[in-house]
Amino acid sequence: MKKKILGIVLALGLMCSFTACGSSNDAATATTAATTVATTAATEAVAEATTEATTTTTEATTTTTEATTTTTEAAAEIKLRLNVLYNDSDSNYYSTEVSSDEVTVTENGQYELTFDCATDLTDNAKTAGVRNLQHLTAIFVYDQAVRDGSEAASPLKTADIRWDKVVVDGVELAVTNSDFKSALKSNGIFDTNDPINSWDGSAVEGMVEAGEHVLDFADNENPQKITVTFTIDNLEFK
Repeated sequence: MKKKILGIVLALGLMCSFTACGSSNDAATATTAATTVATTAATEAVAEATTEATTTTTEATTTTTEATTTTTEAAAEIKLRLNVLYNDSDSNYYSTEVSSDEVTVTENGQYELTFDCATDLTDNAKTAGVRNLQHLTAIFVYDQAVRDGSEAASPLKTADIRWDKVVVDGVELAVTNSDFKSALKSNGIFDTNDPINSWDGSAVEGMVEAGEHVLDFADNENPQKITVTFTIDNLEFK
C-alpha cells in the first residue's frame, strides 16, 4: 500500500517538473503519462485495500460461527417416593399407593418423604373402602421412574440408606435398626423394602400383626399420615 501511494506522489512531482521546464508539447506528453501512472497506481491501491477489507471481514465471520458451538449434558439424579402396599382383606384391596411427595436425589444427604391419605389415596383405593394406613404389607421408598414405567432399572451403581425418623400422625416411632444398608435390589432397582414390612420385619417399633403378612399400627386405630426421614450415603451413578 505504501509503495502505491509513493508512486502517485512521484508521478505528480514529475508532471510538475515537465510543466515548469519543458515545452508545451513535452509538458502535455508528460502530463498524460503522469496522469496514467497516477490513475493506475490509485486503482491498484484501492483494489488492494478492498481485498484486504474483504479478507478481514470473512475471517471475522468465520470466528464468530465457531464461537457459537455449545454442549449440554444431562444431570445425574433419581426421583424417589414413598410407597404403601396394602394387604386389606376387608376392602379386598392389595395394590400399591404412591405419595405425591417426591424428592430428587443428586448427592449423599438427608431426605424426607410423606404419605398422606387425605391427598394420596387413589380413587380406586377410596372406592374399595380404604380410609387409612392399616392392613399393610409394607411401606417403602421406591424409584419413581421405575414405578411409572419410564425406566427398567435405577441409574445407580451403589446407594446405601439409613432410617433416621418415622412419624405417624405426629407421634415418633422408635427406630430399631439405624444401620446403613443397600437400597438397591439385585435387579438394580432402588427399593428399600421397609421401614414397614410384614414379611422381613420392620425397622421400627409399634407395629402389630393383624393377619398373615398384615401389619397395623398398634396405638393408632385410624392412622392418616406417615413421614419418613432417611439418609443416603455411598451414592454412585452409572
